[in-house]
Amino acid sequence: MKKLDNKVVLITGGTSGIGEATALLCAEHGAKVLLLGRNQEKGASIVKLIEDVGGKAKFFACDVGSLEEIHRVTEIIDREFAVVDVLINSAGIAPGGTIETLSYELWDEIFNVNVRGTFAFCKWVVPKMRAHGQGNIINVASTCGSVGANGLHGYSSSKGAVTLLTKSMAADYSKENIRVNCLSPGATLTPMMDELGAEGLQEFAKMIPAQRMANPEEIAKVALFLASDDSSFIFGANIMADGGFTAI
Repeated sequence: MKKLDNKVVLITGGTSGIGEATALLCAEHGAKVLLLGRNQEKGASIVKLIEDVGGKAKFFACDVGSLEEIHRVTEIIDREFAVVDVLINSAGIAPGGTIETLSYELWDEIFNVNVRGTFAFCKWVVPKMRAHGQGNIINVASTCGSVGANGLHGYSSSKGAVTLLTKSMAADYSKENIRVNCLSPGATLTPMMDELGAEGLQEFAKMIPAQRMANPEEIAKVALFLASDDSSFIFGANIMADGGFTAI
């Protein structure tokens, strides 16, 4: 039996990076994957990849920074699916900037996507999970939300908020058999890192005890662990997948 047989897994930010890798892996393990993202063409291509190998997936276009978009897509999912077994909030943006250089508009955009989007999907899915008698929520944060980062004041603040939201939710909902955990990746080779360039990536890797960055597939395996019954007694945790970065 596969780890996620007959489970409905909803993944925001499912069309690139960690979200994409997680979608492919969850589908491989038997899940019906609901992909959310802004890129219709990429979403369709991932669905085809999954279906071509016998998996099940459906794409929904959604800008997680827009409450109107979130409300629209959750209404559609409510009509089509009685149950969402696993919610993985993977959508996120990471513009650089300090409190001196970030505009109010960009600060709001970061929090709208990274925090309000996570909050909105959790707010929607918890009653569905309660009605089903169980559920599993995985919020993707970052090491930046635990130790901070130079030049990423907005991003670090937003991921810190996601981390503490996760723990607070776990404090309330664990007794209802709704597991809420946080996955905090370290530096991962996703499109978000492309702006560093080859030389910048090499320099970044030197700061990590493992002396390299993660591949999205490595982080996806941690997400699969949290999504499956393999982690059945893990509630309110913040799992670091960072090559040892926060150990130093």
